Amino acid sequence: MTLTRRSLLASAAASTAAGVLVSPFGPARAAGTIVATTYPGSFDEAFKSVVGPAFAKTSGGAVTFSPLLNVDQIGKIQASRSNPPFDVVLFDEGPLIPAIQAGILEKFPADKSKAFADIPDEFRHPEGYAPVITVQLIGIAYNPKKITTPPTSWEDLWKPEYKGRVGITGLGSSLGTAFMVEIAKLHGGSETNVGPAFDAIKKLLPNVGAIAPSPGALAALFQQGEIDIAFNYWNNVALLAAKGVDIAFAKPKSGAVVVRTSAQIVKNNQDPKLVLDYLDTAMSVDVQKGLEASPWVMMPTNKKVPLSGANLTVAKSVDDLVGTNVLLDWTKFQSLRGEWISRFNKDVKI
Repeated sequence: MTLTRRSLLASAAASTAAGVLVSPFGPARAAGTIVATTYPGSFDEAFKSVVGPAFAKTSGGAVTFSPLLNVDQIGKIQASRSNPPFDVVLFDEGPLIPAIQAGILEKFPADKSKAFADIPDEFRHPEGYAPVITVQLIGIAYNPKKITTPPTSWEDLWKPEYKGRVGITGLGSSLGTAFMVEIAKLHGGSETNVGPAFDAIKKLLPNVGAIAPSPGALAALFQQGEIDIAFNYWNNVALLAAKGVDIAFAKPKSGAVVVRTSAQIVKNNQDPKLVLDYLDTAMSVDVQKGLEASPWVMMPTNKKVPLSGANLTVAKSVDDLVGTNVLLDWTKFQSLRGEWISRFNKDVKI
């Protein structure tokens, strides 16, 4: 028998209670199992709680979730194109651009999909890649017991009374990048000129109490009582609020930032049928209703799923969410992010 990385993974280590094997090389593959990435934090919790069980029930397969930021996913796949570590990858609209350019993704077989017909045109990829499965909203998270007047602007983070109480994250996430672009625009810069944002961040540093490695870690700092105000995703805030954490969400007067997120098919994936089943599961009415409900409050993209509960406090519908907030043109600056990340990691320290 020819030994491949996959066969080594399949024979290495003991099986877990879920029947998925563990390996020092990364997520292992058992028969009938695929590996899908999520984002650290509420995304990972929601997908493990809602998507995983639904996928097992409808397909008879299993999924191992691997929480990673976008910038880490592309590199790991490129390092092993013929035998990738993931079958499905989660991408925000910005990082999706270089992933397509790198040739690591397959187009979506819409003609074989059960759920694609329920996804509106505005959430379908113009070049035929997988559609958007959720919409994220970026605004200001704050502790309402410590900050009794809700913030109204990104610039509120610079208020002197917040010294040592602000949390930020780096530019390896779409969250950090979107915030920098918005700050650049407020200070005379643009989507391609974030120099003014770096100048502003230097002035913010006395207020910064923590620099988190990811959006999920940034949200967790509220739970730990280490920060009282930060930029973050609405679903991260809502999840913590549902757990009893003192945290609330405010939309800045310039508009919150909308980020569209899709689950994409990796070339040379282990099981194309299971991969399509997984994507159809994620786009299905029942699963999107489950993700939209408390405590996850993830925005649906299936047109048959209305907003409800906490989501109605930030938008009347997904159309309203997209139409009344900020959509960035990631094609203008995605190629610049590598330089921005290096500069941030070098210059922004506390």
